Amino acid sequence: MPLKTSYFKKELWKQAFRSFGWIGIGYFLALLFLLPLQIIMVKTKNDPNDINYYRQNIDSLFGLNGEIQGVLFLIIPVLAAVFTSRYMHVKGSADFIHSLPLRRSQLFAHQFLIGYMMILIPVCITACVLFVLSGVMDVAFIYQSNDILNWFYETLTFTTFLYAIAYFVGTLTGMSVVQGGLSFIFIIFPAGISMLINENLNMLLEGFSVHNASFFSFSSNLTPIWWFMELSNKSNLEIANWIYGIYWLISVIFIGISLILYRIRPIESANQTIAFPLLKPIFKFGVTFCFMLLGGVYFGAVQQQSEGWMIFGYICGALFGYLLAKMLIQKTWRVFDQWKGFMIYIGISIVVILSVMFDWYGFEANVPEKGEVEGIYFVEQNTFNNWYGGRLDQKLEQSNITNPELMEKVINLHEYILANDHIGQYQENIYMEKSTDIEIIYHLKNGKRMVRQYFIPSMDEVEEYVKPILESIEYKQSSLDWLNDKNNRISSVTVSGYDYRQQVTDQYTINKITDALKQDYLKTSYEEMTHSRLYGESKYLEFEVESEQTYFYHVPLLNSYSKVLEVLEQEELDRGLTIHSTDVSMVAISNTQKNEEIVYELPHMEKIDRNKWMLVEDSEQIEELVSLNNDVDGTWKIAYYGPSDKNFIEAYQVSEDQLPSFVTDYFE
Repeated sequence: MPLKTSYFKKELWKQAFRSFGWIGIGYFLALLFLLPLQIIMVKTKNDPNDINYYRQNIDSLFGLNGEIQGVLFLIIPVLAAVFTSRYMHVKGSADFIHSLPLRRSQLFAHQFLIGYMMILIPVCITACVLFVLSGVMDVAFIYQSNDILNWFYETLTFTTFLYAIAYFVGTLTGMSVVQGGLSFIFIIFPAGISMLINENLNMLLEGFSVHNASFFSFSSNLTPIWWFMELSNKSNLEIANWIYGIYWLISVIFIGISLILYRIRPIESANQTIAFPLLKPIFKFGVTFCFMLLGGVYFGAVQQQSEGWMIFGYICGALFGYLLAKMLIQKTWRVFDQWKGFMIYIGISIVVILSVMFDWYGFEANVPEKGEVEGIYFVEQNTFNNWYGGRLDQKLEQSNITNPELMEKVINLHEYILANDHIGQYQENIYMEKSTDIEIIYHLKNGKRMVRQYFIPSMDEVEEYVKPILESIEYKQSSLDWLNDKNNRISSVTVSGYDYRQQVTDQYTINKITDALKQDYLKTSYEEMTHSRLYGESKYLEFEVESEQTYFYHVPLLNSYSKVLEVLEQEELDRGLTIHSTDVSMVAISNTQKNEEIVYELPHMEKIDRNKWMLVEDSEQIEELVSLNNDVDGTWKIAYYGPSDKNFIEAYQVSEDQLPSFVTDYFE
């Protein structure tokens, strides 16, 4: 009778559990403490405030100790992979286990599954405990059965992905310490390399925008750390099914590659930094490249994008990375006589960097012809409608300028910026009161998109081009498009004044406010739109808008919004919108342009330059000052402080001809 042997090797599992079964046990106890025990404590305490908090703020199980869950998601899969791969990294273990009468595919399957069980079993048991709790206790205010399934699936997806990566790294290296370090580097690599390349291009290329790099944004979003943060901070976050599918697909690919590499991996590679000789130059120059980019970003950031310092940073970073990689590969610090590879690398790199610096590819000088442009999305970052106008990332595929005359003005603005070297350059840019960033997104007729972003030192320099764009009806309607979207439902409006907030939920009143705002906003002048937001807005409307998700939008309540103010007065919602002398205990006045940053802390400062600031506490003088009107072209700053510990109320500009004589006399 033929002898049958089992594919399942019981002794391997026993030995593995004795060696590192503590990982699964520890993971289970941690999950038990973070979820079921936490829920039991909340339920047995039966505090109405706690129950109300969980009911309103916790929409999934990731809302319970989500940050700690995220840390466990990162650490446990890597630990499990490191310990299950350790037999490959220790010479004695590698020689022994590979001498057993087992095919390599069998060894791989056993070791991989042993580590995976350390992740899967604790998650399964925790999910079962949660199901039992939901059956014997009323925990509906925290979670329901559907939430358990979502938590189980999402946890398993991300931990499987991380375990597959860490195990893949284990087949590439011969040292457990290196495996652990490289595993975390692999995990953050998409986001890290995207950030480094983006930052370098942003410093080297005039007009470069992060919205140029859609691939880099996509690769960053694939980094699981990003999703961990989102899940813990936004408990009701819904992740698209295709994201899960990509994670599972990549996991399977990594597992398959790991098996292929393991079958050809030399046994004698134990204790080697890199197990495959072919991968050593890739590792060496990969580390050199990353440190080169990091050096350029560091010295460019601290030296205001100086090109000379950036080149110095590239050389120093590349040198450090090259030597570090050589030391890791050879496991010795005696590598300072091996320069041939570095000189070849740095020579090629300098040529590539200089080609970008001097724009050999024509990126900076490229301005599309009017006939090539189908539409433009234009953003001036410092106007209040773009601070409050909603989410820019949702608008990039749209055009807010399609009028041929306005498109021509945008193209003329683009050409003017390029013709004036001091405009648009990020080198040594200092943001002043009228500084801003302008982003131009061309939607071309050939289906492509061209994006440019420029720093503008002062809006006065480009007012001739920007003013007609910002004052156009087309631009204004797009800036607050959420207000006109019929798919949106405004569920509440909060009216915030200097010291009072009122929320409106009556739909009739909300409609009156929004209709009035639409009319007033279309009449907003360029001067009001570009008025400095340094002090913020003490009067504003906050809209709670429900569409696919709930969003909150803020709109400053300008004094010129006569129709809105009239509606608020009719509905008795205007409390706190006007400053009265009885609300003010002190007024500060200055005629210099360099005191904006201290306006909030002025009453509490030990030393105040009385040559630059006049402080008024006389009640009669305060009554005269509160009647001054806001003048966006005024050169004098005036700030009001309340009686409660001289709290900041409001600050704005006034013209000199409004000032009472006692103010002008003070500064003479």
